[in-house]
Amino acid sequence: MVRTRKMAIAGVLLALAGTGCTDEPPGELDGARQLEAAFAEEFHVGDERSERQFVRVTSMAFAPNGQLVVTDRDAFAVVVLDEGGREVATWGGEGDGPGEFATEPNDVAVSHESRVAVRSFRRVDVFTLDGELIGSQLLDTLVVTTLAFSRESDVVARVAATPHPLALLSSSGEATAMHVMRLRDRQVLWSSRPLQPASLLRFWSPHVQLAGIGDGRIAVGVSDRYDMDVLDASDGTTLGRISRAVSARGPSEDFQDNMREQMRGMDSDPAMRELIDDMTFVETFPILSGVFAGPPGRTVWVRRGVGVGDALAPPASDDINDWTFRLYDLFDGDDYAYIGTVEVPEDLTLMAGDSERVAGVHTGPLGVQSVRVLRVELPG
Repeated sequence: MVRTRKMAIAGVLLALAGTGCTDEPPGELDGARQLEAAFAEEFHVGDERSERQFVRVTSMAFAPNGQLVVTDRDAFAVVVLDEGGREVATWGGEGDGPGEFATEPNDVAVSHESRVAVRSFRRVDVFTLDGELIGSQLLDTLVVTTLAFSRESDVVARVAATPHPLALLSSSGEATAMHVMRLRDRQVLWSSRPLQPASLLRFWSPHVQLAGIGDGRIAVGVSDRYDMDVLDASDGTTLGRISRAVSARGPSEDFQDNMREQMRGMDSDPAMRELIDDMTFVETFPILSGVFAGPPGRTVWVRRGVGVGDALAPPASDDINDWTFRLYDLFDGDDYAYIGTVEVPEDLTLMAGDSERVAGVHTGPLGVQSVRVLRVELPG
């Protein structure tokens, strides 16, 4: 049974607990300012045995009619919840039949025409909100991750062209760009700067963030810089930029030593220990860790990574177990000016929003996941 619970939570900007960063002073021009936000929970589903049990929620998006579409990766399922949290449609299962997935569904996007795009390993399927299959795009050698829609309901995606996704983990490859591509005709709309392929023994690597932010627009940028282009998803025309001047923070020497020590304790193989000793670290921790359009209206919510070093950043910590991601920077949806920063309720990772609500996944102490939708009120 779905429970609806009203819960007012004051969201005053405090801190992002644990950053594992060097103590750099915040940028003098960062202009960081805190906002108070009231979060009223509309519903949550999944933390009681009488409800649907989610296994691993990886993506969600609101439909124009207010319904919420959720991908439960490890259950091979797509679930649609109405505005009260009741399950109104579900499809999936492991297989090759219509509405089934040969590999786990990972990402979802919903168009203004209520088309639902779902990405699995080698395919992007498009459905109605009821789960009827409209069409599929085979990906061949493309490695596709995040999805979005243009005004014409064409699917665009973050793409790397490689013969096999494990090639992205090769430390011997040359730096290559990531792309945003219209899948229908493989038209490239945007390309990143060259990014070094991730190594199995490289602690984090910059990656491309892509998000649909409504009205046929997408926001796209690289995770180690606070600088995103806002593009028309139809043709790649630049419409604006989302950016902030903040000090970037990276792994301290103590953090690097602690990580190597932890990894040595998990592997006794001498050859592996030698590789661990030579492990490389990124210069800058991720600054951007998620983007979506949310309340009020078309405000753009940017989930801050541990690399943000503005005036609201917490004291540095070298314990990765302390890291949380609760601060979101808000930007005007028309001129993309920075509005302020809010803190969301504890242990809630937001993934989607509409004009008045945000939605995310909560993971309990025993690993049980629930989907939560909260109404948001901001001052002014």
